Amino acid sequence: MNTLQHPLKTTHEVSVWQLTAKLVVLAGVLMAYSYCLLLTIGSVLSMVNN
Repeated sequence: MNTLQHPLKTTHEVSVWQLTAKLVVLAGVLMAYSYCLLLTIGSVLSMVNN
């Protein structure tokens, strides 16, 4: 029965890890979006130069 009890520290660590995971996912999405944006700008510039 002792395994069902969760101390406050463990709960806090879990929330910190959840926040970290959300930030990592958000950063990944933003990097992918900016990469696609740069590809789009590059292709538009190459079409304009040709």
